[in-house]
Amino acid sequence: MRRALLPLLLAALLGPASAGATPTGTAGGVDLLKVFRKELPRVKRATRVPILLPDRLLLAGEAPKLYADGGAQRGGWVLVLAGAPRCGSANACFVASFEAKRGGRLPERANLRLAGGVPAFFLPIRCGASCRPASLWFVHGGVLYSWQVKDAPRAARTALARMASEAIRAGPR
Repeated sequence: MRRALLPLLLAALLGPASAGATPTGTAGGVDLLKVFRKELPRVKRATRVPILLPDRLLLAGEAPKLYADGGAQRGGWVLVLAGAPRCGSANACFVASFEAKRGGRLPERANLRLAGGVPAFFLPIRCGASCRPASLWFVHGGVLYSWQVKDAPRAARTALARMASEAIRAGPR
C-alpha cells in the first residue's frame, strides 16, 4: 500500500540530515514554522508544489527534542520531524511527516471533510508488532497531501482535521 512507499520517498527526497535539534513545543503543541525554519526556504526553492502546514503540530504527550529534515523536487516535497538525528524512517524516533505530491488521489474513499469541503481520508493509529502513525490524506489544488503523526492526541481524527483545515485556510507557507 502507499504507506510502504514513504521510506522510498524519504530516501529519494531527503539529503543529509539537518544540522541540529529544535527545542520542544509547549502544551499547545509544536511550532512547525519555527521547527522547519531552515528547511522551508530550501524546499520552496526546489518545488512548485504549495507547502501547506498548520501553525502547530498537536501531540498527545510532551514533544521530545526535535530534529527537522526535508527535501523536494519539482513535483513534490517532504518535511519530517524526528526525535533523534539522522533517524531516516525508523519507527523508534519518527515523530511526524508532512508530504505533498502533484496529482494523486486519496488512498481510500473520503471519510471526513476539511475547510471548504475538501475531502480527506483518515486512518487512526494501529499497533501490532509496531505502531503505524495516525495518517491523513487530502487533495487540495490538484496536490495530494499526506500527513503522519506518531504521538497524535487522543482525538487524532479531530486534531488532524483541524490542523489540515487551518493549513488550507492559511494557504501556502
